[in-house]
Amino acid sequence: MIEILECPFSNEIKGDLIRWFELQKTKEVSGYTLQTKEYNEPNTPEIKKLFDWIESVIVEVVDKLSNGSNSLYSNLNRWQNKNFKIDAYWGLYYNSNSYVTPHSHFPHAVSFGYYINVPEGSSPFTLIIKEDENKNYFPQEGQLFVFDSSIKHTVNPTPVAGRTVIAGDIAYLSRFGN
Repeated sequence: MIEILECPFSNEIKGDLIRWFELQKTKEVSGYTLQTKEYNEPNTPEIKKLFDWIESVIVEVVDKLSNGSNSLYSNLNRWQNKNFKIDAYWGLYYNSNSYVTPHSHFPHAVSFGYYINVPEGSSPFTLIIKEDENKNYFPQEGQLFVFDSSIKHTVNPTPVAGRTVIAGDIAYLSRFGN
């Protein structure tokens, strides 16, 4: 459902990622959250380092996510077809009382959120399992959340400002390589 990893160099890149976000033009999206434009290629050395790490662990992460799913992805004949690439990313900044409405990232394979800054008291990241069943996850700075893109998720109004995230989508390239 979701895999959570600790970035081994999060402290090293945190300040530069916050400065990157501060230099971006943002727009207010649903829920009063500020969002940068969408990018397809890393535009700083720190984002490139982060994405190189994400792409180095993504096969193992997706293997765990697909465990028990009966997905053809797990078929032994497809072991050589485990190719993924970050397709798009954007920054998000949460002001006090901002939120993100329920949504999914379908048709991408997997999506991610990398938590640059998470002030104490921030709202959880919520996966919407069924109409009446939610699963809350409380992110910490330096954590990477990876999840199936088709799962709806949300962030309820957060009482504190400052939560800063790089979110994105990862494409499954199957046999097409990188």
